[in-house]
This record gives sequence, structure tokens and C-alpha cells, in this order.
Amino acid sequence: MFAPSVERPWRDVWPVAAQAGDGNAWVTGACWLYCRREGVAVLWIGSVTTPGATGDVYACGPCVAELDHMVRVQSRQRDRVAARPSRPYPL
Repeated sequence: MFAPSVERPWRDVWPVAAQAGDGNAWVTGACWLYCRREGVAVLWIGSVTTPGATGDVYACGPCVAELDHMVRVQSRQRDRVAARPSRPYPL
């Protein structure tokens, strides 16, 4: 049996990154992230705004997983920095 989520670090209870066939609204199209492949199963992951336009961003399963990994790494790094005890500095 799993421990209740309140007893585990918050990163351990993050849901798994989206994957093709998981019940989400996957469509066939172009991946806008890292691989830039066309004609693959992609999932809408949000919108992007540039100075001249706004567009919908779609990503394939491997690119969603890579983005998820990058976000988790960044989050862990931020936690390490925030967890450091602050020391007074002499003037």
C-alpha cells in the first residue's frame, strides 16, 4: 500500500507526464517542441505569445516527457537554493 501523499515529498506525488493513449485529446500533427516532427501524435500543452502573434503549442509524447524532466530538475534546484540556511554577512 502507498503512503498518503502528505507523508511523501511533493515531487513524489506529481502525476506522470502525458503519454500517447492515456485518454488525453491527442491529435495527429506537428510537434512544436524539440523534435519538430510532423504527422505524429501530439497533445496541446498551452499557448505561446510572441510580439506579433499568439499560437497553440502541441508536443509529442517524448517531448512532453523531456519538458516534464526539465521542469522537475529546475524545481529541485530551486528547492536546494531555498533550503540553504541564510547567514548574516558582516558589513
